[in-house]
Amino acid sequence: MRLLLIRHGETVHNVAGVYAGITDSALTNHGVFQANRLGTHLAETGVKITHIFSSDLQRAVKTADAIRDAQSRTPPEITKLELLREQDFGFYEMKKFFQRPQDSSGTTGKDGHLEAHRNDPGFQDIESKESMKLRMDSFVDIHLVQLLVDVEDGHTVVIVAHGIILSHLWRAILKRFNPGNVSVTPGIPAAERGFSLEYLGGWSNTGYMDLEVKKNDAALTTIPAKTSPSNSVSSVLPSANESSTATRAKQPTDLSSNTASTMIRHISVVVKAVNSQEHLKGLKKTRGGIGSLKHDSSQKTVDSFFKKRRLE
Repeated sequence: MRLLLIRHGETVHNVAGVYAGITDSALTNHGVFQANRLGTHLAETGVKITHIFSSDLQRAVKTADAIRDAQSRTPPEITKLELLREQDFGFYEMKKFFQRPQDSSGTTGKDGHLEAHRNDPGFQDIESKESMKLRMDSFVDIHLVQLLVDVEDGHTVVIVAHGIILSHLWRAILKRFNPGNVSVTPGIPAAERGFSLEYLGGWSNTGYMDLEVKKNDAALTTIPAKTSPSNSVSSVLPSANESSTATRAKQPTDLSSNTASTMIRHISVVVKAVNSQEHLKGLKKTRGGIGSLKHDSSQKTVDSFFKKRRLE
């Protein structure tokens, strides 16, 4: 089977250069073109999608919709999850990139800013890497592990999310496999430079990581049933009033000892592409600023105003 980790199309806040982690940012006209190009590319290259997971934020959902709509045989409905949302930038949500303070060494002065503002009314810190790690561990354990065993060869599972959280998702997936069962296709730029499997690179808008999952002879075919998953981030992340100690006690345990995680180690994975943008070749942004405008789904193309001539 194939597993595609896809970033959403361009958004109005990408263009504006502001932090929009959990903000429900809209796609631009260009972002919609990107998503449509990706959907068409996957369909034309024979990708048969059986499952689609998406962040519940509209920029991811609409990208996932374009992928789904392009399929000749429409796959099941998109599973929309808060778990797959982007990092919460807290105080920095909707602020310009340059408004995030830096220390004298040029690195982000996060600790100093936190110390100065932690007692300000309504202040919220940026979501931690540990929090994102726990979210992705939860997603993999609840939604993905069983599919890696069950989905047939020739079928594809798609996950549409956001640039930062996808990096954490990749690492959560990677640690479920025996290192000897993970390989990278020759020709991937990161592999040629010398690389760490955990840090293969980032995601451009609608760029995707292409993974081929292969069942080995020793692969097991059943995994114990799990309880019904919660789609809420609140099941994984602390509330504003919880202490860090209490939060750690509630978090999922290390999944390396989980039965499902042990089973997945008997499956191999090949990294076929990193941040693939084959579908965007030749696509140029509409001039005059139109491409950067918020997409209006009520707008129609010029072609739609003309009836196609009926062939006799």
